[in-house]
Amino acid sequence: MDYKKIALEIMEKVCETDEVREDLDMDLFEAGLIDSLSSINILLEIEKKLGIKLQVTDLDKSDIATVNNFEAFLRKRSADN
Repeated sequence: MDYKKIALEIMEKVCETDEVREDLDMDLFEAGLIDSLSSINILLEIEKKLGIKLQVTDLDKSDIATVNNFEAFLRKRSADN
């Protein structure tokens, strides 16, 4: 499974920009592309794309701060399920 592709697709949809592709280590919170409410949309997209049901408490801010962090989170959670 291509977790980088999935991470990029989810972040592009949630952030509503392809700017996330330019720097995979860009802090999306600092860049103003996501906020704490975005985590709900991210969880919905994870469930839709990977079939993994998560709670908001399963997701730390650092897990979604960058695309690379998010990719690592997806890999770990997929392995756990």
